[in-house]
Amino acid sequence: MYTKYISVIIISLLLSGGLFGQSNGLKRKGALGIAFQAVDDSTAKANYLKETIGVYVLRVLPDATMDKMGVESGDIITKIDEYEVNSVRGVLDAIANLRADDDIEIEYYREGKLKTKKGNAEARPMEVSQYGEVLYEEVSYKGNRLRSILHLPHGIEKPPVVFYIQGYTCQSVEYPTDPNHSIRRIIDDWVKDGFAVYRIEKPNIGDSDCDKGCFELDFNEELEAFRQGYMNLKADARIDSSNIFLFGHSIGGIIAPVLGADFQPKGIITYGTVLNSWFEYMQELTRVQGEMFNTPYAEIERDIRNATPFWYAMFIEKKTPEEILKNPSIAAMLKEEGTLESFKNGQFIYRHYTYWSAIQDIELTNEWLKVKSHVLALYGEFDIQALNANHVYKIAEIVNSHAPGKAQAQVIKEADHGFVRFSSMEENINSLNSNNYGRDLREKYHEGVAKATISWMQKLVNE
Repeated sequence: MYTKYISVIIISLLLSGGLFGQSNGLKRKGALGIAFQAVDDSTAKANYLKETIGVYVLRVLPDATMDKMGVESGDIITKIDEYEVNSVRGVLDAIANLRADDDIEIEYYREGKLKTKKGNAEARPMEVSQYGEVLYEEVSYKGNRLRSILHLPHGIEKPPVVFYIQGYTCQSVEYPTDPNHSIRRIIDDWVKDGFAVYRIEKPNIGDSDCDKGCFELDFNEELEAFRQGYMNLKADARIDSSNIFLFGHSIGGIIAPVLGADFQPKGIITYGTVLNSWFEYMQELTRVQGEMFNTPYAEIERDIRNATPFWYAMFIEKKTPEEILKNPSIAAMLKEEGTLESFKNGQFIYRHYTYWSAIQDIELTNEWLKVKSHVLALYGEFDIQALNANHVYKIAEIVNSHAPGKAQAQVIKEADHGFVRFSSMEENINSLNSNNYGRDLREKYHEGVAKATISWMQKLVNE
């Protein structure tokens, strides 16, 4: 089925905790300070559980919330306050509104024995950088308060700035306890070379405090958050507003040209993105990734044909889950996949189904035709999610059709979707299949994306 391919878009989640921090009136979120995964059959059996419940604690950060409450690696957490937790999403739901110093109660198993503990939530630590000042602020609009983070390089007055736009997941883009994460490494590389870097958290992610959370948003609502972030950045007297560069990573590369068409920044960079419609992409994804993972051709063809009516109903006809599930073959397909219950609750690939149907409505070719900025479209040679380099070459071709010489495309050798260096596509696939990708994100950072973007931006700044 289709989600066995899309699931290689890894969610490597670390809910970090540490010292108390608070800034600009937006109170710091509380955090558990654990790395964890859902419990499988073998883990349940090894821990004397009769069923696969809870989440398995892989690592506990010292002095974080769970550490101070006595949780250890190998424990299985089954309940946080009134929430029963059996998945990453369950934990995120349980702590969505947790702030520093809030009361918290957990239930967990250790060696088959159920324990209960009460405590207070510790705040997430804040990022620090040897290359610049890190400022925690906020973007406010229509009942939303989004956490913004600005890295300002040392010794440079009014520096040019990179606005990093993340991909589709409802994860924080802050890495206070994970300085070796590839995204944090590319940020450090930009700052080290004299560029400010700006990020905003999505609604109700990180410290953000919003009426509606990330998992309930459609794409246009998320787009508005980044639009507000851009306007906030543009008005910031500490940066050079004539030298703003958008960096759209993955689906951020869909947001970037839409913002670019509206605001016309100095430059737009995309990495690991697509150009065609989401309906087309899902078909292409299933076929290309199926072949990458050595799925038999007949099975790939069957998967595409089985899933196409589902995709058509959601993306093209804009039907609700209730309407779609009236088709018994679609319901059976999702049940076989194990995604039926989440889809009944409006979720598809870790986002609200309207998020994906709204992306389908974005006519990316027309958005790129409106862009007058300089454009650098990048693709990693071993990017499993973006599938191939055809998209970036076509983006450059479209922009150059109305603004000759403004756009270029480039393939970064040995790079994957997450700025990780691999010697082959096979090595990347093996990393995913062996669950070593989280380690590789931190140990195999590919500096090539930073080098290509810095060289390109410096030329434009100095024009």
